[in-house]
Amino acid sequence: MSTAARTPTIPAPGFADPTRDAQRAFRAVLDALAHPTRSYPLGGPAQPPPALGRGLGAVALTLLDEGCATWLAGPLGTDAETATWLAFHTGTRLVTDPADAQFVVADPASLPPLARLRCGTDEAPHHSATVLLDVRGATGTARFSATGPGIDGTADLTAPWADAGFLPQWTANTAAFPRGVDLLLVGEDTVAALPRTTRLHPRPEGEA
Repeated sequence: MSTAARTPTIPAPGFADPTRDAQRAFRAVLDALAHPTRSYPLGGPAQPPPALGRGLGAVALTLLDEGCATWLAGPLGTDAETATWLAFHTGTRLVTDPADAQFVVADPASLPPLARLRCGTDEAPHHSATVLLDVRGATGTARFSATGPGIDGTADLTAPWADAGFLPQWTANTAAFPRGVDLLLVGEDTVAALPRTTRLHPRPEGEA
């Protein structure tokens, strides 16, 4: 066997400056959770797997580690480059059932029903899932009014990633507080958040 055949493929690099870049990304995620619906800029790795992208790559490098279980949905679940890159840079354990995952990485088409995900317990609500939702290229027309902690009055949320079944699921999710899942809405280079405390209400089309 040749030397080349025995040499494993080395994944593309992660953050250029792992400590500082992870700190910046973590601050963006914290700010997003503290101020639901607002977008914050992310600085991602230069060469993430294309299926993952810079934004999801940045959040994954920041939040995932060897102590957590992660489920990759849809095309990500069959993308060997993404699985190898995440294993190499984060050590996260990939699982085959979303109900077993602390982190779910999905796009709108592959997002499982929220009720299928870990929602924690009244005694340990932090034992719930966080969804990293890939909102790149979403083209829907859904709009909501958002209220809750971290929102001054009411916020207008444009949600092209939300299908017709999302609002009933989210309403049930917020009603289960302190249990429930949290969403991070990750674009190519931005992150916004919908923590379980954020209540959404339909906003009629054409309303300013």
